[in-house]
Amino acid sequence: MAGNLYIYLCYYYSQNSSEEGTIRGYDDERNTRIFILVALIGGIIAGLAFNTVLGAVWSGSKELHVIAIPGDIGAGKISKVTFVTFSNGVAIGKVNITLSGAASEHGTTDGDGMLVLAVNATTNGSINVDAEKPGHENGTFVISATPGLDIGASPASITSGVATFVTFSVTGMGKPIEGAAVNLSGAGMGIDGVTGSNGQIIMQVNPPVTGQINITTKKSGYVDGSNTMTSASQQTLGVSSSQNTVTVNVPAYITFTVTGGGSAVNDAIVSLSGAASGSGVTNLDGRTVILVTPSTTGTITASASKTGFAGGSVTVTSASTQSLYITTSPSTITSGVPTYVQFTVTSGNSAIDGAAVTLTGAASGNGVTNQNGQAILLVNSTGTGTITASTTKTGYSSASTTFSAAGQPTLSVSASPSNVTNGVPTYVVFTVTSGSSAVSGATVSISGGGISTDGMTNSAGQVTLQLNAAGSGAINAAARKTGYIDGTMTVTH
Repeated sequence: MAGNLYIYLCYYYSQNSSEEGTIRGYDDERNTRIFILVALIGGIIAGLAFNTVLGAVWSGSKELHVIAIPGDIGAGKISKVTFVTFSNGVAIGKVNITLSGAASEHGTTDGDGMLVLAVNATTNGSINVDAEKPGHENGTFVISATPGLDIGASPASITSGVATFVTFSVTGMGKPIEGAAVNLSGAGMGIDGVTGSNGQIIMQVNPPVTGQINITTKKSGYVDGSNTMTSASQQTLGVSSSQNTVTVNVPAYITFTVTGGGSAVNDAIVSLSGAASGSGVTNLDGRTVILVTPSTTGTITASASKTGFAGGSVTVTSASTQSLYITTSPSTITSGVPTYVQFTVTSGNSAIDGAAVTLTGAASGNGVTNQNGQAILLVNSTGTGTITASTTKTGYSSASTTFSAAGQPTLSVSASPSNVTNGVPTYVVFTVTSGSSAVSGATVSISGGGISTDGMTNSAGQVTLQLNAAGSGAINAAARKTGYIDGTMTVTH
Protein backbone atom coordinates (compact mmCIF):
# COMPACT_ATOMS: atom_id res chain seq x y z
CA MET A 1 0.00 0.00 0.00
CA ALA A 2 2.74 2.45 1.00
CA GLY A 3 4.69 1.49 -2.08
CA ASN A 4 1.69 2.37 -4.22
CA LEU A 5 1.60 5.90 -2.78
CA TYR A 6 5.32 6.32 -3.33
CA ILE A 7 5.00 5.30 -6.95
CA TYR A 8 1.97 7.56 -7.35
CA LEU A 9 3.73 10.61 -5.87
CA CYS A 10 6.85 10.03 -7.93
CA TYR A 11 4.69 9.71 -11.06
CA TYR A 12 2.83 12.91 -10.17
CA TYR A 13 6.08 14.75 -9.64
CA SER A 14 7.56 13.49 -12.91
CA GLN A 15 4.46 14.50 -14.86
CA ASN A 16 4.27 17.97 -13.31
CA SER A 17 7.89 19.03 -13.03
CA SER A 18 10.15 20.90 -15.40
CA GLU A 19 13.70 19.96 -16.34
CA GLU A 20 14.93 22.08 -13.44
CA GLY A 21 12.94 19.96 -10.96
CA THR A 22 10.20 22.46 -10.18
CA ILE A 23 6.55 21.67 -10.59
CA ARG A 24 5.03 23.29 -13.64
CA GLY A 25 2.97 26.42 -13.13
CA TYR A 26 4.43 27.40 -9.76
CA ASP A 27 7.11 29.75 -8.41
CA ASP A 28 10.56 28.85 -7.21
CA GLU A 29 9.56 28.41 -3.51
CA ARG A 30 9.51 24.59 -3.73
CA ASN A 31 10.17 23.57 -0.11
CA THR A 32 6.59 22.58 0.64
CA ARG A 33 5.56 21.31 -2.76
CA ILE A 34 8.26 18.61 -2.83
CA PHE A 35 8.05 17.80 0.90
CA ILE A 36 6.81 14.28 0.26
CA LEU A 37 9.36 13.52 -2.41
CA VAL A 38 12.25 14.77 -0.25
CA ALA A 39 11.06 12.65 2.68
CA LEU A 40 10.77 9.53 0.55
CA ILE A 41 14.07 9.97 -1.24
CA GLY A 42 15.78 10.90 2.04
CA GLY A 43 14.49 7.73 3.65
CA ILE A 44 15.73 5.55 0.85
CA ILE A 45 19.16 7.16 0.81
CA ALA A 46 19.47 6.59 4.57
CA GLY A 47 18.76 2.91 4.00
CA LEU A 48 15.52 2.98 5.98
CA ALA A 49 12.63 0.77 5.15
CA PHE A 50 9.98 2.48 3.08
CA ASN A 51 7.22 1.90 5.64
CA THR A 52 9.43 3.34 8.38
CA VAL A 53 9.78 6.59 6.42
CA LEU A 54 6.08 6.73 5.83
CA GLY A 55 5.44 6.06 9.48
CA ALA A 56 7.72 8.92 10.39
CA VAL A 57 5.87 11.26 8.07
CA TRP A 58 2.32 9.98 8.28
CA SER A 59 1.42 8.34 11.58
CA GLY A 60 -1.99 7.01 12.57
CA SER A 61 -3.90 4.50 10.51
CA LYS A 62 -7.13 6.56 10.39
CA GLU A 63 -5.61 10.01 10.46
CA LEU A 64 -6.07 12.00 7.26
CA HIS A 65 -3.18 13.96 5.89
CA VAL A 66 -3.38 16.73 3.31
CA ILE A 67 -0.68 18.69 1.54
CA ALA A 68 -0.96 21.65 -0.84
CA ILE A 69 1.31 22.23 -3.81
CA PRO A 70 2.52 24.96 -3.76
CA GLY A 71 2.38 25.81 -0.09
CA ASP A 72 3.15 29.50 -0.62
CA ILE A 73 1.07 31.56 -3.04
CA GLY A 74 0.76 35.20 -3.97
CA ALA A 75 -1.72 37.39 -2.14
CA GLY A 76 -3.98 39.51 -4.27
CA LYS A 77 -4.04 37.05 -7.16
CA ILE A 78 -5.53 33.73 -8.18
CA SER A 79 -3.20 30.71 -7.97
CA LYS A 80 -3.64 27.12 -9.10
CA VAL A 81 -3.13 24.82 -6.08
CA THR A 82 -3.10 21.01 -6.07
CA PHE A 83 -4.27 19.20 -2.90
CA VAL A 84 -3.27 15.58 -2.14
CA THR A 85 -5.03 13.52 0.59
CA PHE A 86 -3.73 10.25 2.03
CA SER A 87 -3.73 8.10 5.17
CA ASN A 88 -1.16 5.61 6.34
CA GLY A 89 0.78 6.03 3.09
CA VAL A 90 -2.22 5.35 0.86
CA ALA A 91 -4.03 7.92 -1.29
CA ILE A 92 -7.54 8.60 0.04
CA GLY A 93 -10.18 9.86 -2.39
CA LYS A 94 -13.53 11.59 -1.92
CA VAL A 95 -12.18 13.84 0.83
CA ASN A 96 -13.85 17.21 1.44
CA ILE A 97 -11.36 20.08 1.32
CA THR A 98 -12.27 23.43 2.90
CA LEU A 99 -10.15 26.60 2.83
CA SER A 100 -10.48 29.47 5.30
CA GLY A 101 -8.50 32.50 6.37
CA ALA A 102 -6.81 34.54 3.63
CA ALA A 103 -8.83 32.58 1.04
CA SER A 104 -12.13 30.76 1.03
CA GLU A 105 -12.80 27.77 -1.21
CA HIS A 106 -14.24 24.24 -1.15
CA GLY A 107 -13.91 21.02 -3.14
CA THR A 108 -13.61 17.23 -3.04
CA THR A 109 -10.62 15.13 -4.05
CA ASP A 110 -11.05 12.60 -6.84
CA GLY A 111 -10.64 8.84 -6.50
CA ASP A 112 -6.86 9.25 -6.55
CA GLY A 113 -6.93 11.72 -3.69
CA MET A 114 -6.24 14.81 -5.79
CA LEU A 115 -8.01 18.16 -6.16
CA VAL A 116 -6.98 21.27 -8.09
CA LEU A 117 -8.48 24.60 -7.01
CA ALA A 118 -8.07 28.17 -8.21
CA VAL A 119 -7.29 29.89 -4.91
CA ASN A 120 -7.84 33.62 -4.60
CA ALA A 121 -5.88 34.95 -1.62
CA THR A 122 -7.48 38.33 -1.00
CA THR A 123 -5.09 39.31 1.82
CA ASN A 124 -1.71 38.42 3.28
CA GLY A 125 -1.54 35.68 5.89
CA SER A 126 -2.40 32.05 6.27
CA ILE A 127 -4.90 29.88 4.45
CA ASN A 128 -6.13 27.01 6.63
CA VAL A 129 -6.76 23.75 4.80
CA ASP A 130 -9.14 21.25 6.47
CA ALA A 131 -9.58 17.72 5.10
CA GLU A 132 -12.64 15.73 6.20
CA LYS A 133 -13.96 12.25 5.47
CA PRO A 134 -16.26 10.08 7.57
CA GLY A 135 -14.35 7.38 9.47
CA HIS A 136 -11.12 9.36 9.47
CA GLU A 137 -9.56 11.93 11.71
CA ASN A 138 -9.48 15.38 10.06
CA GLY A 139 -6.28 16.48 8.42
CA THR A 140 -4.97 20.06 8.24
CA PHE A 141 -2.44 22.08 6.32
CA VAL A 142 -1.49 25.76 6.18
CA ILE A 143 -0.76 27.68 2.97
CA SER A 144 1.10 30.97 3.25
CA ALA A 145 -0.34 33.89 1.27
CA THR A 146 2.49 36.25 0.49
CA PRO A 147 2.04 39.44 -1.56
CA GLY A 148 2.58 38.59 -5.21
CA LEU A 149 4.19 40.81 -7.80
CA ASP A 150 2.52 41.68 -11.10
CA ILE A 151 4.43 43.16 -14.00
CA GLY A 152 3.20 44.74 -17.20
CA ALA A 153 4.98 46.06 -20.29
CA SER A 154 3.99 48.93 -22.56
CA PRO A 155 4.20 48.35 -25.45
CA ALA A 156 3.87 44.57 -25.14
CA SER A 157 4.89 43.95 -28.74
CA ILE A 158 7.97 45.46 -30.35
CA THR A 159 9.84 45.02 -33.62
CA SER A 160 13.02 42.97 -33.82
CA GLY A 161 16.09 44.97 -34.74
CA VAL A 162 14.46 48.25 -33.67
CA ALA A 163 15.50 49.87 -30.38
CA THR A 164 12.28 50.64 -28.50
CA PHE A 165 11.73 52.28 -25.12
CA VAL A 166 9.45 50.03 -23.05
CA THR A 167 7.87 50.96 -19.72
CA PHE A 168 7.70 48.12 -17.18
CA SER A 169 5.29 48.60 -14.25
CA VAL A 170 5.49 46.42 -11.11
CA THR A 171 2.64 46.29 -8.59
CA GLY A 172 1.78 44.25 -5.52
CA MET A 173 -1.74 44.13 -4.14
CA GLY A 174 -2.59 46.87 -6.63
CA LYS A 175 0.13 49.30 -5.45
CA PRO A 176 3.40 50.33 -7.17
CA ILE A 177 6.44 48.45 -5.87
CA GLU A 178 9.72 50.32 -5.57
CA GLY A 179 13.04 48.49 -5.77
CA ALA A 180 11.74 45.43 -7.60
CA ALA A 181 14.30 43.69 -9.81
CA VAL A 182 13.18 43.32 -13.43
CA ASN A 183 14.82 40.85 -15.82
CA LEU A 184 14.24 40.34 -19.54
CA SER A 185 15.39 37.21 -21.37
CA GLY A 186 14.69 35.59 -24.72
CA ALA A 187 14.70 36.72 -28.36
CA GLY A 188 18.50 36.79 -28.23
CA MET A 189 18.87 39.32 -25.40
CA GLY A 190 19.05 39.82 -21.63
CA ILE A 191 18.48 43.04 -19.66
CA ASP A 192 18.17 43.86 -15.94
CA GLY A 193 16.82 46.86 -14.09
CA VAL A 194 15.20 48.06 -10.85
CA THR A 195 11.91 49.93 -10.47
CA GLY A 196 11.74 53.47 -9.12
CA SER A 197 9.41 55.01 -6.53
CA ASN A 198 6.51 54.83 -8.99
CA GLY A 199 7.02 51.12 -9.51
CA GLN A 200 8.23 51.66 -13.05
CA ILE A 201 11.41 51.35 -15.05
CA ILE A 202 11.94 52.38 -18.67
CA MET A 203 14.32 50.20 -20.67
CA GLN A 204 15.54 50.46 -24.23
CA VAL A 205 14.83 47.03 -25.69
CA ASN A 206 16.37 45.95 -29.00
CA PRO A 207 15.90 42.21 -29.62
CA PRO A 208 18.05 40.93 -32.50
CA VAL A 209 15.60 38.16 -33.41
CA THR A 210 11.88 37.51 -33.25
CA GLY A 211 10.23 35.45 -30.51
CA GLN A 212 8.97 35.62 -26.95
CA ILE A 213 10.66 37.82 -24.36
CA ASN A 214 10.24 36.57 -20.78
CA ILE A 215 9.79 39.21 -18.09
CA THR A 216 10.36 38.37 -14.41
CA THR A 217 10.31 40.55 -11.33
CA LYS A 218 11.55 39.76 -7.81
CA LYS A 219 11.65 41.44 -4.42
CA SER A 220 12.23 40.08 -0.95
CA GLY A 221 8.95 39.45 0.86
CA TYR A 222 7.00 39.01 -2.36
CA VAL A 223 6.15 36.11 -4.60
CA ASP A 224 7.91 36.50 -7.96
CA GLY A 225 5.89 37.85 -10.87
CA SER A 226 6.24 37.12 -14.55
CA ASN A 227 4.86 38.10 -17.93
CA THR A 228 5.84 37.95 -21.58
CA MET A 229 6.17 40.33 -24.48
CA THR A 230 6.66 39.71 -28.19
CA SER A 231 9.49 40.53 -30.57
CA ALA A 232 7.80 40.62 -33.97
CA SER A 233 9.24 40.80 -37.45
CA GLN A 234 9.24 44.09 -39.32
CA GLN A 235 6.19 44.99 -41.38
CA THR A 236 6.78 45.59 -45.07
CA LEU A 237 5.74 48.98 -46.39
CA GLY A 238 3.18 49.06 -49.17
CA VAL A 239 3.45 51.85 -51.76
CA SER A 240 0.87 52.94 -54.34
CA SER A 241 0.76 55.84 -56.83
CA SER A 242 -2.08 57.98 -58.15
CA GLN A 243 -0.99 57.27 -61.74
CA ASN A 244 1.19 54.58 -63.25
CA THR A 245 2.24 56.27 -66.50
CA VAL A 246 3.89 59.62 -67.20
CA THR A 247 5.29 61.24 -70.35
CA VAL A 248 8.88 62.19 -71.03
CA ASN A 249 9.58 65.87 -70.25
CA VAL A 250 5.99 66.45 -69.09
CA PRO A 251 5.80 67.46 -65.39
CA ALA A 252 3.17 65.55 -63.43
CA TYR A 253 2.17 65.74 -59.76
CA ILE A 254 1.87 62.18 -58.43
CA THR A 255 0.48 61.22 -55.01
CA PHE A 256 2.29 58.32 -53.36
CA THR A 257 0.54 56.52 -50.48
CA VAL A 258 2.49 54.42 -47.95
CA THR A 259 0.86 51.82 -45.68
CA GLY A 260 1.99 49.18 -43.22
CA GLY A 261 -0.30 46.32 -42.27
CA GLY A 262 -3.21 48.11 -43.89
CA SER A 263 -2.70 51.36 -41.94
CA ALA A 264 -1.31 54.68 -43.16
CA VAL A 265 2.36 55.25 -42.29
CA ASN A 266 3.45 58.83 -41.66
CA ASP A 267 7.01 60.20 -41.80
CA ALA A 268 8.03 57.59 -44.35
CA ILE A 269 10.56 58.80 -46.93
CA VAL A 270 9.63 58.22 -50.58
CA SER A 271 12.56 58.47 -53.01
CA LEU A 272 12.43 58.32 -56.82
CA SER A 273 15.06 56.70 -58.99
CA GLY A 274 15.39 55.67 -62.61
CA ALA A 275 13.85 57.84 -65.33
CA ALA A 276 13.11 60.60 -62.78
CA SER A 277 14.37 61.76 -59.39
CA GLY A 278 12.75 63.39 -56.39
CA SER A 279 11.66 62.68 -52.83
CA GLY A 280 8.98 63.42 -50.25
CA VAL A 281 7.85 62.59 -46.70
CA THR A 282 4.40 61.16 -45.98
CA ASN A 283 1.86 63.03 -43.85
CA LEU A 284 -0.53 61.61 -41.23
CA ASP A 285 -2.57 60.08 -44.05
CA GLY A 286 0.51 58.28 -45.35
CA ARG A 287 0.57 60.47 -48.49
CA THR A 288 3.16 62.64 -50.19
CA VAL A 289 2.86 64.55 -53.48
CA ILE A 290 5.97 64.68 -55.69
CA LEU A 291 6.44 66.60 -58.94
CA VAL A 292 7.70 63.99 -61.39
CA THR A 293 9.41 65.08 -64.62
CA PRO A 294 10.94 62.09 -66.42
CA SER A 295 13.95 62.86 -68.60
CA THR A 296 13.89 59.59 -70.52
CA THR A 297 11.62 56.69 -71.22
CA GLY A 298 11.80 53.71 -68.88
CA THR A 299 10.85 52.91 -65.30
CA ILE A 300 10.64 55.21 -62.30
CA THR A 301 10.96 53.39 -58.96
CA ALA A 302 9.39 55.01 -55.89
CA SER A 303 10.97 53.45 -52.78
CA ALA A 304 9.53 53.97 -49.27
CA SER A 305 11.56 53.59 -46.08
CA LYS A 306 11.07 54.12 -42.35
CA THR A 307 12.87 52.83 -39.27
CA GLY A 308 11.17 49.70 -37.97
CA PHE A 309 9.73 48.71 -41.34
CA ALA A 310 10.96 46.68 -44.26
CA GLY A 311 11.11 48.89 -47.34
CA GLY A 312 8.56 48.80 -50.14
CA SER A 313 8.34 50.23 -53.65
CA VAL A 314 6.13 50.85 -56.66
CA THR A 315 7.03 51.59 -60.28
CA VAL A 316 5.75 54.23 -62.69
CA THR A 317 6.33 53.95 -66.43
CA SER A 318 7.87 56.86 -68.34
CA ALA A 319 6.55 56.62 -71.90
CA SER A 320 7.25 58.53 -75.09
CA THR A 321 4.84 61.20 -76.34
CA GLN A 322 1.22 60.09 -76.10
CA SER A 323 -1.44 60.75 -78.73
CA LEU A 324 -4.49 62.94 -78.28
CA TYR A 325 -7.96 62.09 -79.53
CA ILE A 326 -10.78 64.61 -80.08
CA THR A 327 -14.53 64.20 -80.68
CA THR A 328 -17.38 66.68 -81.31
CA SER A 329 -21.04 66.78 -80.39
CA PRO A 330 -23.06 67.51 -82.47
CA SER A 331 -21.21 66.41 -85.60
CA THR A 332 -23.25 68.69 -87.91
CA ILE A 333 -24.39 72.28 -87.48
CA THR A 334 -26.39 74.65 -89.66
CA SER A 335 -24.58 77.48 -91.36
CA GLY A 336 -25.64 80.88 -90.12
CA VAL A 337 -27.09 79.40 -86.91
CA PRO A 338 -24.91 79.90 -83.79
CA THR A 339 -24.63 76.49 -82.09
CA TYR A 340 -22.90 75.30 -78.90
CA VAL A 341 -20.56 72.41 -79.75
CA GLN A 342 -18.85 70.23 -77.12
CA PHE A 343 -15.29 69.06 -77.84
CA THR A 344 -13.84 66.17 -75.77
CA VAL A 345 -10.10 65.46 -75.69
CA THR A 346 -8.68 62.17 -74.38
CA SER A 347 -5.48 60.13 -74.41
CA GLY A 348 -6.06 56.44 -74.03
CA ASN A 349 -8.79 56.14 -71.41
CA SER A 350 -7.90 59.41 -69.67
CA ALA A 351 -9.51 62.82 -70.10
CA ILE A 352 -6.92 65.51 -70.87
CA ASP A 353 -7.32 68.90 -69.26
CA GLY A 354 -5.52 72.02 -70.46
CA ALA A 355 -5.57 70.94 -74.11
CA ALA A 356 -6.01 73.75 -76.65
CA VAL A 357 -8.88 73.37 -79.16
CA THR A 358 -8.76 75.45 -82.38
CA LEU A 359 -11.39 75.69 -85.17
CA THR A 360 -10.59 76.41 -88.81
CA GLY A 361 -12.48 76.15 -92.11
CA ALA A 362 -16.16 77.10 -92.34
CA ALA A 363 -15.94 78.52 -88.79
CA SER A 364 -13.25 79.78 -86.43
CA GLY A 365 -12.81 79.76 -82.66
CA ASN A 366 -10.65 78.41 -79.84
CA GLY A 367 -10.85 77.15 -76.26
CA VAL A 368 -9.14 75.03 -73.56
CA THR A 369 -10.41 71.76 -72.09
CA ASN A 370 -11.41 71.54 -68.41
CA GLN A 371 -10.58 68.75 -65.93
CA ASN A 372 -13.08 66.52 -67.72
CA GLY A 373 -11.24 67.03 -70.99
CA GLN A 374 -14.11 69.11 -72.40
CA ALA A 375 -14.37 72.51 -74.08
CA ILE A 376 -17.72 74.02 -75.18
CA LEU A 377 -17.58 76.62 -77.97
CA LEU A 378 -20.31 78.70 -79.64
CA VAL A 379 -19.79 77.97 -83.35
CA ASN A 380 -21.32 80.22 -86.04
CA SER A 381 -20.49 79.09 -89.56
CA THR A 382 -20.85 81.81 -92.17
CA GLY A 383 -21.27 79.27 -94.92
CA THR A 384 -21.55 75.61 -95.63
CA GLY A 385 -18.58 73.28 -95.64
CA THR A 386 -16.17 71.50 -93.32
CA ILE A 387 -14.93 72.76 -89.96
CA THR A 388 -11.67 71.31 -88.60
CA ALA A 389 -11.18 71.04 -84.82
CA SER A 390 -7.51 70.61 -83.82
CA THR A 391 -6.17 69.94 -80.29
CA THR A 392 -2.63 70.28 -78.92
CA LYS A 393 -0.87 69.93 -75.55
CA THR A 394 2.79 69.83 -74.57
CA GLY A 395 4.01 66.27 -74.29
CA TYR A 396 1.32 64.90 -76.60
CA SER A 397 1.05 64.51 -80.33
CA SER A 398 -1.72 66.68 -81.78
CA ALA A 399 -5.04 65.39 -83.11
CA SER A 400 -7.90 66.75 -85.19
CA THR A 401 -11.38 65.92 -86.39
CA THR A 402 -13.91 67.49 -88.73
CA PHE A 403 -17.59 68.28 -88.57
CA SER A 404 -19.97 69.80 -91.11
CA ALA A 405 -21.66 73.14 -91.53
CA ALA A 406 -24.68 72.31 -93.65
CA GLY A 407 -26.84 74.73 -95.63
CA GLN A 408 -30.11 75.93 -94.16
CA PRO A 409 -33.13 73.74 -94.95
CA THR A 410 -36.12 75.26 -96.80
CA LEU A 411 -39.55 75.69 -95.24
CA SER A 412 -42.73 74.69 -97.04
CA VAL A 413 -46.14 76.14 -96.14
CA SER A 414 -49.62 74.98 -97.16
CA ALA A 415 -53.17 76.25 -96.38
CA SER A 416 -56.49 74.55 -95.80
CA PRO A 417 -58.68 75.81 -97.32
CA SER A 418 -56.46 77.44 -99.90
CA ASN A 419 -59.34 79.63 -101.30
CA VAL A 420 -61.46 82.18 -99.41
CA THR A 421 -64.41 84.45 -100.36
CA ASN A 422 -64.21 88.20 -100.11
CA GLY A 423 -66.15 89.59 -97.22
CA VAL A 424 -66.59 86.16 -95.60
CA PRO A 425 -64.36 85.62 -92.51
CA THR A 426 -62.76 82.19 -92.87
CA TYR A 427 -60.51 80.15 -90.53
CA VAL A 428 -57.54 78.84 -92.48
CA VAL A 429 -55.06 76.21 -91.11
CA PHE A 430 -51.47 76.81 -92.25
CA THR A 431 -49.01 73.88 -92.00
CA VAL A 432 -45.25 74.44 -92.09
CA THR A 433 -42.81 71.61 -92.86
CA SER A 434 -39.18 71.07 -93.82
CA GLY A 435 -38.74 68.01 -95.90
CA SER A 436 -41.25 65.60 -94.38
CA SER A 437 -41.03 66.98 -90.84
CA ALA A 438 -43.38 69.46 -89.20
CA VAL A 439 -41.66 72.62 -88.02
CA SER A 440 -42.80 74.16 -84.76
CA GLY A 441 -42.06 77.73 -83.74
CA ALA A 442 -42.21 79.02 -87.31
CA THR A 443 -43.86 82.38 -87.86
CA VAL A 444 -46.57 82.48 -90.57
CA SER A 445 -47.25 86.00 -91.87
CA ILE A 446 -50.26 86.90 -94.12
CA SER A 447 -50.30 90.00 -96.33
CA GLY A 448 -52.28 91.29 -99.31
CA GLY A 449 -55.99 91.14 -100.22
CA GLY A 450 -56.68 93.61 -97.48
CA ILE A 451 -55.26 91.20 -94.82
CA SER A 452 -52.28 91.62 -92.47
CA THR A 453 -51.88 89.06 -89.67
CA ASP A 454 -49.47 86.42 -88.38
CA GLY A 455 -49.15 83.50 -85.99
CA MET A 456 -46.69 80.80 -84.78
CA THR A 457 -46.90 77.11 -85.50
CA ASN A 458 -47.46 74.58 -82.74
CA SER A 459 -45.70 71.25 -82.23
CA ALA A 460 -47.60 69.86 -85.22
CA GLY A 461 -46.24 72.69 -87.37
CA GLN A 462 -49.71 74.29 -87.65
CA VAL A 463 -51.28 77.65 -86.93
CA THR A 464 -54.94 78.69 -87.52
CA LEU A 465 -55.65 82.25 -88.70
CA GLN A 466 -58.96 84.01 -89.52
CA LEU A 467 -58.83 85.64 -92.97
CA ASN A 468 -61.38 88.22 -94.19
CA ALA A 469 -60.40 89.17 -97.76
CA ALA A 470 -61.51 92.44 -99.35
CA GLY A 471 -60.86 93.79 -102.80
CA SER A 472 -58.49 92.26 -105.26
CA GLY A 473 -54.82 91.33 -105.10
CA ALA A 474 -52.92 88.24 -103.98
CA ILE A 475 -53.01 86.96 -100.41
CA ASN A 476 -49.41 85.94 -99.60
CA ALA A 477 -48.46 83.52 -96.79
CA ALA A 478 -44.77 83.43 -95.71
CA ALA A 479 -43.23 80.98 -93.18
CA ARG A 480 -40.00 82.00 -91.42
CA LYS A 481 -37.71 80.45 -88.76
CA THR A 482 -34.06 81.02 -87.88
CA GLY A 483 -31.86 78.43 -89.55
CA TYR A 484 -34.32 77.86 -92.37
CA ILE A 485 -34.91 79.39 -95.78
CA ASP A 486 -38.34 81.06 -95.92
CA GLY A 487 -41.26 79.25 -97.49
CA THR A 488 -44.17 81.03 -99.26
CA MET A 489 -47.55 80.33 -100.88
CA THR A 490 -50.61 82.22 -102.17
CA VAL A 491 -54.20 81.94 -100.95
CA THR A 492 -56.70 82.67 -103.70
CA HIS A 493 -59.95 84.66 -103.29
